[in-house]
Amino acid sequence: MKITDFTGLKIKEILEIENDSFSTPWTEKMFADELLNPLAHYFLMEDNGESIGYVGFWHIMDECHITNIAVKKAFRRKGYASELLKKVISYAEENSIVFITLEVRESNTGAQKLYEKFGFTNCGTRKNYYHNPAENAVIMTRS
Repeated sequence: MKITDFTGLKIKEILEIENDSFSTPWTEKMFADELLNPLAHYFLMEDNGESIGYVGFWHIMDECHITNIAVKKAFRRKGYASELLKKVISYAEENSIVFITLEVRESNTGAQKLYEKFGFTNCGTRKNYYHNPAENAVIMTRS
């Protein structure tokens, strides 16, 4: 397993993971736009050349906002999301980031527990943040 900077070469594989992971997935154009955004950073996780997960975030001044994180279904619950989070945390430490934040569905308690394992705490709610189905987001932050 290796984690590298995502350059867009495997965007179709990322889209497969995205579409399989979220009820309102990002489009190819959204990812292409992110690759042009100087604030956006993406890491791609591969296993024997197969894309199995990714994480994206915005580095804004001394903050890091995780925009998406996903792992291919066949590789879930095996510690790969933890490795992706460790990569973001390592990036944050190397770049003097003061805090990392993200939103997660209220019903996604598994993901919330994962984030808590890495020191994220619940610091609020965004009402009706998600659609399809409509749901509040829990805002989680790690200082």
